[in-house]
Amino acid sequence: MTISVFPFLRLVSVCGAALMGSSCLPMFGAGQVLAGSSLADGLLPSSSLDLVWRGDIRSFPSSGLRTPRGFKVSPADSYSLLMEARPGIAGEWACYHDRSNYYWAFVAGKKEEEAGLYAVRRGVAVNGISGEIEDAPAAKDVRPPSVM
Repeated sequence: MTISVFPFLRLVSVCGAALMGSSCLPMFGAGQVLAGSSLADGLLPSSSLDLVWRGDIRSFPSSGLRTPRGFKVSPADSYSLLMEARPGIAGEWACYHDRSNYYWAFVAGKKEEEAGLYAVRRGVAVNGISGEIEDAPAAKDVRPPSVM
């Protein structure tokens, strides 16, 4: 019985080239495991996230939510800034905050424990002091279900 070493050598060469700019973990499916593991905790901001609100974005309350300590921008103001930046969004959204930002993301179908991480990674950040909108890496990809 003969076993070819070419598939192994090809994998080694691809991973060797990938080490120059990225990891080989996605090739083995380990990237998906990371999102649900304790390793993903290190990817969150150093301060903890607190849920501000979750629900249908069109029913966001205009008042009644406390502004986090140290923030100049209220939750209602962050909502207004989000609506200016992303008009026409719909569906179930959540807003989280850490020590400096609000994080808005479309979270329909996501459990609470994964929604916060998703909001930080793929949501829209609103600076709690300046009100500046800061897109997370893939915020441009977030689409409401009515558009999909």
